[in-house]
Amino acid sequence: MKHKILTLVCAAMLAGSLSYAAEPAVVGTAPASVYTQADGSRLTLQLPDITISTNPAAAQKINAYFAKKAASTKAFFDKQQGNGSVMSEDKSYEVTLNDGTYLSFVETGHIRFEKEAHPTYWKTGVTFDLATGEVLNWQDLVKPEDAKAFTLKNINRALLLSKYHLSGYFTGLTELPKNFYLDKNRGIHFIFGLYEVAPYSTGIVDLDMMKDAK
Repeated sequence: MKHKILTLVCAAMLAGSLSYAAEPAVVGTAPASVYTQADGSRLTLQLPDITISTNPAAAQKINAYFAKKAASTKAFFDKQQGNGSVMSEDKSYEVTLNDGTYLSFVETGHIRFEKEAHPTYWKTGVTFDLATGEVLNWQDLVKPEDAKAFTLKNINRALLLSKYHLSGYFTGLTELPKNFYLDKNRGIHFIFGLYEVAPYSTGIVDLDMMKDAK
């Protein structure tokens, strides 16, 4: 009898845990927003559209984050009007992880002013907690046993030993990086923009720390 009761209790606990199992977000793509100015300048924004059927409040927070980013980009574009230089800017997002616990994106942007020899481009990561919709810092995600790998000293070591050709003047970061994303296996990557640690010819540096988020 006791065995039967224990079995029923375990089954009930399992069913309960499954009912609260994390659900990946549904990530759609909102229609592109294209803005133009009289001088021919153009801004194109391609934003994600997040739905979480079991947690609409979290989805609302995530969508609000992207709406705020878009408004900031549009405000910058508007300020350039009449400055005498035609510009074009494009911004889009790629999902790198959506596993029911975390939702991670990489924003890809490109901006060019008419008389510039080279365009400026960038990648920026952002990772959300799907339970709350809050933006996470990478420090929130490091496993305790991996903490030593994420000291400033060891991040610099990983950079200096990486495959990338770094700038001759680069002697190491002086503060912990902030720009990161999670890959499909929850691997933590740091992103370094143009000229941040390497010459323009190297491009954007994507440093895989070879450690997974908890």
